[in-house]
Amino acid sequence: MMRFLGVIVALILLLYPPLVYFGAQWFEPRWLGVIFACAYLLRLVLVARAWWQRGLLLAFMLAGAALLWWVNSETLLKLLPAGINIGLASYFAYTLWRPPSIPTRAATFEYHGNLPSVVERYTIAVTRLWCVFFIVNASIALVTALFFSREIWALYNGLLAYFAIGLLFAVEYAYRILIFHKKHAL
Repeated sequence: MMRFLGVIVALILLLYPPLVYFGAQWFEPRWLGVIFACAYLLRLVLVARAWWQRGLLLAFMLAGAALLWWVNSETLLKLLPAGINIGLASYFAYTLWRPPSIPTRAATFEYHGNLPSVVERYTIAVTRLWCVFFIVNASIALVTALFFSREIWALYNGLLAYFAIGLLFAVEYAYRILIFHKKHAL
């Protein structure tokens, strides 16, 4: 049941831009904000391991829901993708400061814990690339939220941003498989 609930909440969060786009036509932003805050809270509580993490997340989500209720602003709802991208950029950057980085951890599984130094350097470069990508994506998400229509915002954050993430992942994966591994005889 918990797994099913986690999948449903993840789908709601993945479909956030189209849900805001269509939901804003029928509901006030405050109601959408509360609904999404509850979905995020549920998702975060499902993945939080320690009681203090759950408490911190609960306090944060309640504060966010209260702010959304009080301000009743669609723009505030539209800022969430920018915030998520800043959070991802921060987390990836943090793993550079406190290794191993996220791509390094993934590569460790592929090499069963014995990473060649060239692979470790490569994964650090990939981590930096993702940091830059998330900062650029956050900037575009911020601009679309503040200066563009709901339609443009939903198009970028609900389709084009996902396409850009997939494209970067695919290009990096293709480079790693087709060029990097052959170049370094891995």
